[in-house]
Amino acid sequence: MKLPIIQTKLRIPVVKDEFIRRAKLTRKIKKIPEYPLTIIHSGAGFGKSTALALFMRDENIPGCWYSISSMDDDILPFLSYIIHSIRGVIPDFGQDMEEYIETMDRYIREEDLSYLCSLFINEILDVNADITLILDDYHQIEHSYTINSWIEKLLQHIPSNLHMVISSRSRPGWKHLTKMRVNGQLLEITREDLVLTIEEMELLLIDLYGLEIEPAHLESIYQLTEGWIIALCMIAQQIPLTGDISTLLEHSSFSLQDLFDYLVMEVFSKQPPMIQQFLEQTSILDILEEELCDEIIGIQGASSMLEQLKERNLFIQKIGLKHYRYHALFKEFLENAFLKNNPTTYTKLHEKCARFYEKRLMWEEALYHYKKISHYKAIASILQENGIKMLEGGMLKSLSDQLTLIPVLELENYYLLWFLKAEVHRYRSQYHEAEECYDKTYIEAEKRHDFLGMSKALEGKAKIYLDTIQPHQAEKLLYEAIEAREKSISSEAEKAKLYYLLSENLLNSGKSTNAEKWLQKAKTYSPSILDGNIEARLYLRTGRFEEAKRFLLHQKEELSSKNGTELPKSHRETDLLLSLIESFTGEGLKAKELAQAGIQQGISLKAPFVEACGWIRMGHAVQILNKYDSDLAEQCYNTALDIMSRLNVERGKAEPLMGLCILYGTRGEYERALEAGKRALQETEKVQDIWLSALISLCMGITCIYNERLNNGLAYLEKTRALFIQCEDSFGQTLCSFWLAYIYYLEKEQDMFRETMDKFLYLVQKNDFEFFFHKVSVFSPRDLQMFVPLLIQCTKGDIQKSLALKILQDMGITALDAHPGYSIRVQTLGQFKIWLGEKEVGEKDWQREKGKELFQLFLTVNEPISKEEILQILWPNQDIKHADRDFKVALNSLQHVLEPTRKARAAPFFIIREGMFYGINPHAKIELDTTHFQTLIQNGLSETSQEKVIPLLEKGLRLYLGEYLPERRYDDWCINKRESMLVYFLRGAEKMAQFMVRKEEYDKAIYWCEKILKRDRTWEEAYRLLMYCYYRKNNRPQAMKWYRKCKLVLEEELGVSPLEPTKQMYDMIIESEKYMNQIKQP
Repeated sequence: MKLPIIQTKLRIPVVKDEFIRRAKLTRKIKKIPEYPLTIIHSGAGFGKSTALALFMRDENIPGCWYSISSMDDDILPFLSYIIHSIRGVIPDFGQDMEEYIETMDRYIREEDLSYLCSLFINEILDVNADITLILDDYHQIEHSYTINSWIEKLLQHIPSNLHMVISSRSRPGWKHLTKMRVNGQLLEITREDLVLTIEEMELLLIDLYGLEIEPAHLESIYQLTEGWIIALCMIAQQIPLTGDISTLLEHSSFSLQDLFDYLVMEVFSKQPPMIQQFLEQTSILDILEEELCDEIIGIQGASSMLEQLKERNLFIQKIGLKHYRYHALFKEFLENAFLKNNPTTYTKLHEKCARFYEKRLMWEEALYHYKKISHYKAIASILQENGIKMLEGGMLKSLSDQLTLIPVLELENYYLLWFLKAEVHRYRSQYHEAEECYDKTYIEAEKRHDFLGMSKALEGKAKIYLDTIQPHQAEKLLYEAIEAREKSISSEAEKAKLYYLLSENLLNSGKSTNAEKWLQKAKTYSPSILDGNIEARLYLRTGRFEEAKRFLLHQKEELSSKNGTELPKSHRETDLLLSLIESFTGEGLKAKELAQAGIQQGISLKAPFVEACGWIRMGHAVQILNKYDSDLAEQCYNTALDIMSRLNVERGKAEPLMGLCILYGTRGEYERALEAGKRALQETEKVQDIWLSALISLCMGITCIYNERLNNGLAYLEKTRALFIQCEDSFGQTLCSFWLAYIYYLEKEQDMFRETMDKFLYLVQKNDFEFFFHKVSVFSPRDLQMFVPLLIQCTKGDIQKSLALKILQDMGITALDAHPGYSIRVQTLGQFKIWLGEKEVGEKDWQREKGKELFQLFLTVNEPISKEEILQILWPNQDIKHADRDFKVALNSLQHVLEPTRKARAAPFFIIREGMFYGINPHAKIELDTTHFQTLIQNGLSETSQEKVIPLLEKGLRLYLGEYLPERRYDDWCINKRESMLVYFLRGAEKMAQFMVRKEEYDKAIYWCEKILKRDRTWEEAYRLLMYCYYRKNNRPQAMKWYRKCKLVLEEELGVSPLEPTKQMYDMIIESEKYMNQIKQP
């Protein structure tokens, strides 16, 4: 829908030539072209707009002006006005952006805001000139999330040729302002800059009003008004009428607001009756123009009256050639007085205004005036005819606010408003309320034999169950909707919509082939109709991931008429589907980013079901990224379950319960995992969602395998395979074949292993699923080394031998005859622990302490070490014979711990011998916490971007649970490693504290400094940062206390005094303390 543009909002206000130029303010405001962003903020009546208008005129800058109104609080109208504002200077500006706005979704998602911002930035960069864009009265829309979000995105990458000026009654809360101010990118003009000095007041009274005031009275006026321009102008209006200012000066006890109310009443009461009437009656208008004033008031020649008011300085501003507006405070006073003194005329004129705008199809303006007089019948009539257009124009909030006003009686008369209310509720995941409103729509439509209205209501109800994936409930409603629509007078496109929905419902039921047929039928009737990502979901549920990704990315990136106008699509949101695909295919980081976007989208759209789906997908992503930190994944799933409970959508609990099933299963919590799986199955079987039932059953089978219940696992997997065959999901069948092959491998059932492994490898090759071997995904083994012994067996048994050899080679494994089928994870910081795959080695499993020490030595040295050296390190006080004997016992014990199921006389895998040297097999996959810790800290130390540094250091520092191998604290062979790890921690924590100081998060900086000093009392930078933090927190005694402690510790431990920067910090604190004490003295 093309949005109408009121050109008067884009005119720079006209300012009198006599208006004074104020040197200090002018010097500051002239710097606007030097800054990307200028914010000018103060209360009403301080001359913000006048100052900006004077600047634009005096500097002859071809600026782009946009006077914002309260009706512009949706992103699409806001951006449309910005485009047209810039077109006043650059006529062809923003064509691509405008085309996109006209065809985009009616409810804006985070990805849309990013794309709109990118389009705008690129359009600005294409202009080979500086652009000054002034957004006046920004406070009118400061509550709008989407507008603030768009501007924040713009400020992150604001082009060098754009100079944006924000004029507002309050300072915006954008998070980038602090950074911009520090980097010299923000010019801020405040109330202090705008208030008049006494000299400026005198100049204004003389130049603009021709008044000379004696110094004593001038001083009194200054004290009374505090430099508030509008109050001074009020007083200037009064003096010629009374000839005396002593009466005014009697009100020195007034607050500024009281003073204004008193002054405006005085000014108003002194006007001729005709002007008083005109002022009151036109106060209901935001923009005054001759045609509108003539029609509303019923007079001729309103333009001369408007010009006369301007000449009298009656707080009216000229915009363009023939348009005016009152000062906001003056307008508010006049309108309140009008309502109080003449409510009948007030109501009548608002109604005339509304009808004036209705004739011109300016629905927002008409609704504004009807709302002012509570004319709900008229509001209902407009919404019945134009509510869908408002929805399509991205005005969901505005529509919702209007619908809330309509009394039930009017809703019965204009029954399609029930449908609009239902749509609003459904998009916000308020499903119970939505269903009630759809039911009321159906009842009222049925009374009137309105088959299309009946069909729409049934379609809406069906969409509730489509949103929440309950195909059984949706099926009957869809067929009834189709029947009613075929009885109505409706287009082929309207019927095609229902065919699309039927296709989606069949897909949700696991009937992929039928779903695809209905999808094609719908496209035949209406190729351009929106499908809510049905096609992508069809690909997803049949294992065609690349096709699904291509489709979804095309949806995101390509602009075409097929984009249409859509509202939130619940679980079908593009980012949520992409996140699920990335989790299925092992791209954890991408899945996490997309899930985060889905969560943010749900929050910003006030669509809790979408938010809950985002938390589910975040749980999947976190589970495959942080396989040894499962608490975070569990929190994500539980958050989703809580939201679903609040929404009373039991079906929505199936997927998070599925996630918990596989999570608990891999943690060894067998009973808890099966309980979650059974609860999930209850929901999917109830609504006959075969595909999701199959995934849940798969998770239960995998749980059984991880917990050594192989027979139970076999039963679940056989059932699951049948379900996936019914759904025609090739990926699901591949998963089942692998896990069945794994069971048969463990059970040594060679024939069944051959059959299932052959099927598995065939499906992998056919469908290009090789990622399954290389990336941990939701349904893959958590330890990818699990594949290796199975693939080695394939090479020996000639089961897809060439493919098996290729995969092994891709995994970096060659010429191996055997493999234990797991990797080893080791924790050395804080406490020594090891895991074989998913199973932790208990303390009692170490039969020999020297076996553990031997392994720790191998890990620390990290290269082959000679037997002679090992004996000298671990058995320094024994003779060679006894030391050699004890070494063999320790080595045998270690190998048994690492490979408890290794066959007798089989070669060990993890610890190998080469001549007289022993060490860790380079082909073995051993994950060391120190390696991960060191990499993260090194990357954090070398990075400069705050956005990247903090997450890297947080992850790294979280791994430092204590010193390296604390049980070997007094052994010389690990001292260097221990000290190295400590230094990495200290440097990482120091940099983290420094960045917290930059962000002015002083408590967090203090936390890290104290952590540093707990590990090393002599780390001087930590003392310096603590002093600065407490100084900035206005706790100077604590800052000085830390200096004294620093001085004492350095003297005791190192025999040195603090460095010069530390002393200078102390001197600065002492000087500030003296200054504060001087101020406090009377």
